[in-house]
Amino acid sequence: MTILAENLKTIRKHLSCTQMAISQVIEVGFRTYVRYEAGERDAPVAVLVKLAQLGNISLDRLLTTKITPEDLEMPDSDVPPKNGKNLIVINGSLEEGRLMFKGSKADFMVTTNKNERKLINNYRKLNKSSRERFLVDIEWMLNNTKALTPRKVRAPRKTQKAKNAILLKKVAKTVNKITVKG
Repeated sequence: MTILAENLKTIRKHLSCTQMAISQVIEVGFRTYVRYEAGERDAPVAVLVKLAQLGNISLDRLLTTKITPEDLEMPDSDVPPKNGKNLIVINGSLEEGRLMFKGSKADFMVTTNKNERKLINNYRKLNKSSRERFLVDIEWMLNNTKALTPRKVRAPRKTQKAKNAILLKKVAKTVNKITVKG
């Protein structure tokens, strides 16, 4: 049984519902829901979002972490944790630059790089319109990387001709050797 299948069963039991009731709430067929819960079929994203909302947990947590009935007693919150005590990382890594904490619906960007930290702090100091312009500019830069890559500086025409002449002489020598011997 997959983590998702186990979590669906846990959520359904926590809500004290039948499989038929859950299938009607999420607007899928009864047999389809039974297959989701048995781990025989993958649910589409729209259904997964509804199921996460039913359990009042994040979609990330629904898909990656085994949920216990005790976990459902305290729903995930949208607000980031205020202190670092008792934080349990359930997904993400420092290499990815994001962490998902138990009890929160969102993942949080993290960094150990001094320059990234400075960039994030400066971004947070911008007003709303400046942030929007900044994001538009960054998106343009990411989509137009060719425009930003430095072009190779071409050698002067005389230098190119001299290099080509040297290459042609070498090719001519090898051609002469092959034709004379053959």
